[in-house]
Amino acid sequence: MTQAAKALVLSESRTASTDYFLFPYLQSLGYQTRCVSGKELDKALLSACSLLVIARYVSTRLLNLMAACRHDGLQIVYFMDDDLFDAQALAGLPWPYRWKIISQALVHRRRLVRLCTAFWFSSPYLAEKYPALRPVLLSPAVIMPPLANATPPIVVCYHGTAAHQLELAWLLPIITTVQTQSDTIHFELFGTGKVARAIKQLPRVSVLQPMSWPNYLAFTSIQRRDIGLAPLLSGKFNAARAATKFFDYARMGAVGIYTDTPPYRGFIGNGSNGCLLPNDPALWVDKILQLAENPKLIKHLQAGVREQLVKETLDARLL
Repeated sequence: MTQAAKALVLSESRTASTDYFLFPYLQSLGYQTRCVSGKELDKALLSACSLLVIARYVSTRLLNLMAACRHDGLQIVYFMDDDLFDAQALAGLPWPYRWKIISQALVHRRRLVRLCTAFWFSSPYLAEKYPALRPVLLSPAVIMPPLANATPPIVVCYHGTAAHQLELAWLLPIITTVQTQSDTIHFELFGTGKVARAIKQLPRVSVLQPMSWPNYLAFTSIQRRDIGLAPLLSGKFNAARAATKFFDYARMGAVGIYTDTPPYRGFIGNGSNGCLLPNDPALWVDKILQLAENPKLIKHLQAGVREQLVKETLDARLL
């Protein structure tokens, strides 16, 4: 087999199992690997690959496509990282999760046995339980980038509360655009399950559950972030806001990007202890990328943040 051999991993998204087991193993075999979803998989992709790995789930439609488009030299492998072929093993699982396994794995067992040339497993337990499936036991591994070439990630946070849903909705397209233009930026948001679902397909975005003020104070006192976002949309409620986000972000050593409006206008020195911008999404995208690509500028602004924090602390003691 040559380095040019192509493999497809059928999975709705990358998972811990694809990254710890499948991709390292396929790399060790010399495959050029791509992860594809069920919506992406088609006849053209199948005809161009020599190995298709089904990771956990598959539909009847896709099995029909595989059977119809199977060509000489194409291997189809099924990868199992949970016990998906035994209904009794599913007892106790939440019903929606159990139904997904039944409808997208268990129900296809006989057909998968006929179609697949091999079965790969992530644990000795599974390999020992299904010896008739010609098991191949994969060992976990992690593909790490060379340390010399590793770029330190830039962490951008938006710590808005439930009162900032409009601002969060305004930020999501900005985050989407930034993540298509950078591989080194990580976003951290506060939100509920609705927010998590909205950003599910975005790379390098984490959603934290809302927390009480004492817990948030403790959390931000031990975290370090690079950039903090503080958009403020116009409205009567927001007109009464104070510049508290400056102090939240300052405790984490983060440089803030703020809407150029009170309370930030007049409190933030643009280019000295933060960045003031109109609510133009393109300008916010450009500023985030500019800061992320210029660590010296971030350090300069961080110094200004510390100076402002000391000044505000001293002023408060004089009151």
